[in-house]
Amino acid sequence: MDPISQADPRDRNLDARIRRLAGWPLGSDGGRDLALGDLIEGEGEDVPMICRRILRTDGGPAELANLLRRARLDGEACPDPDGLAVVILSAVRNGKTGYEAPENTGAIALILVPSVIAGIGLAGGLSPYLAVLLVGAGWFVGWKLLRRD
Repeated sequence: MDPISQADPRDRNLDARIRRLAGWPLGSDGGRDLALGDLIEGEGEDVPMICRRILRTDGGPAELANLLRRARLDGEACPDPDGLAVVILSAVRNGKTGYEAPENTGAIALILVPSVIAGIGLAGGLSPYLAVLLVGAGWFVGWKLLRRD
């Protein structure tokens, strides 16, 4: 009988996570933007192999922190390599690539703008019933748009 084996969750989307890790922006050095992959390459290492090892092994956060400890960006050392390593790995594993704008700003506006208008209206003498109706409608439509998959 063959043993039951399950895929290791660390292997899901591994190639995409390797690309995100290698492309993670660290800053600039002498006016040139540097990503994590550039830092690994500068040490003469194989970028995909090192990124795979960082993502797949339990010692990955420590290895990334050591790599960040040796890095110098514009002559400055990394202020918190251990904390930054945890943040980078968490973001890479969750599919983030650094700064990302909110996906649906229209829905967020539908939630916030009626509240602001109702607040200004209440200060100017607007009926509280109309203000609650305005805010409720904005929240309802905004949440429907945000929750849409």
